[in-house]
Amino acid sequence: MTVVEGMPMVGREPMSNVDRAWLMMDDPTNPMVINGFWIFEEPLQYEQVLAVLEERLLIHARFRQRVVERRGALRTRAYWEVDPAFDLRAHVGRIVLPSPGDKKALNEAVARLLVAPLDLNRPLWRFTLIEGYGGGSVFFGRIHHCIGDGAALVKVLLSLVDETAEGAQRAPVTADGLPQKMNPPRTLARAAPRPGTAILPEGRKGVRQPAHLLSLAARGRQLAGKTAAVLAKLALMRTDDKTAFKGAVGVGKAVAWSRGIPLDDVKFVKNRMGATVNDVLVAAMAGALRRYVAARGDDAEGKTIRAMVPVDIRGPEDTKLTNRFALVYLPLPIGIADPIERLFATKRHMDAIKRSPEALVTYQAIAGLGMVSDRIARGVRSYYADKVSVVLTNVPGPSQKLYFAGKLLDTIVFWVPQSGSIGVGISIFSYGGQVNIGLITDRGLAPDPDTIVAAFEAEFEELLSLARVREG
Repeated sequence: MTVVEGMPMVGREPMSNVDRAWLMMDDPTNPMVINGFWIFEEPLQYEQVLAVLEERLLIHARFRQRVVERRGALRTRAYWEVDPAFDLRAHVGRIVLPSPGDKKALNEAVARLLVAPLDLNRPLWRFTLIEGYGGGSVFFGRIHHCIGDGAALVKVLLSLVDETAEGAQRAPVTADGLPQKMNPPRTLARAAPRPGTAILPEGRKGVRQPAHLLSLAARGRQLAGKTAAVLAKLALMRTDDKTAFKGAVGVGKAVAWSRGIPLDDVKFVKNRMGATVNDVLVAAMAGALRRYVAARGDDAEGKTIRAMVPVDIRGPEDTKLTNRFALVYLPLPIGIADPIERLFATKRHMDAIKRSPEALVTYQAIAGLGMVSDRIARGVRSYYADKVSVVLTNVPGPSQKLYFAGKLLDTIVFWVPQSGSIGVGISIFSYGGQVNIGLITDRGLAPDPDTIVAAFEAEFEELLSLARVREG
């Protein structure tokens, strides 16, 4: 990263404390980079891709800016500045998959690409056009978390797409270049019910509006008591149960993704079971993790592992490209064998978090990390990463299929970054009426994430069958 002593402030924008906190969470084994790809059944044209990015991505200053630091006696400050040597082509690579260009070849290519470090002296993002995947293409992207959170970045990426192949009916955009007509992306906590809706019951304002949270913070004893309880909980959390997902992590990663699951099927299950879409998907994933632990020879009975879950706290009019989310700790009941009992236990955990101010507390803590030294921030990160086994996020996308560079965008998959010693990242994305799971694991801990994805699909099919029985 560029360090400039005594640099003038003209032309440089201070980085927010929260954004800097995510920059400081970088680790050689777990960089804070969001990875994902778009799959197309037809080949994309490289020059046309560049033209779309030039017109629609680079209107956002962050994608031309690098991070520079000014080190002082007591504190290092970070700033955004335009990269004087910026070159779009240097950020958009191009590779061809080896024959036969199948899913295995794509998996291996992605696993290599996502461990390559980003150049800290340049804007912190890179895309790669992957050609030769069947008869089509894959557009793979990497964006550092300090640029923005998942909700903001999905909005930016959706501003690159069109509603038709010709692009004549491109969705209207805001002054910031963000689409107005698309369904607003939401993290796991933003889909109903929202873990971390936190302080108020369903249907009222929650953690989405920071100003509303501040007004709640002034209400007095009740909230103060709840906040104290959250602080005590976070301070006293024990290390997560030992399973195949806990241990030393390395640089090597493995990735997998699921087939598209019809969103209507997920809604059918949630309606018959009296749960929510998130309850169903998270319970199925808990069952998949249970199966994997058992297959590795561990006893999952009675065990609960924790997931670190992002919670979007931005207001509906907040479109700024930055980080506005907190973290909550969600228990995953992998120790329950019965699928329905596991679903209801998941729902109870979700509802308990929704009634808690945990998201408010952790957001303030993250902002605080951006003001301390790197050494202290890494120590805090390591302490809390030790308390969880996975990172879990869910981002609902648009319900209709869209077009990019004139080609139909068939499938969207992404992989959430993990912090410190966390070795598993689970990402859920809904698009065009289907849900896809993206799974990234540490090769030393879980080298075969495809087996977890297959177990997830089996667990969901079991819940679907049980829901159909209930309907009958």
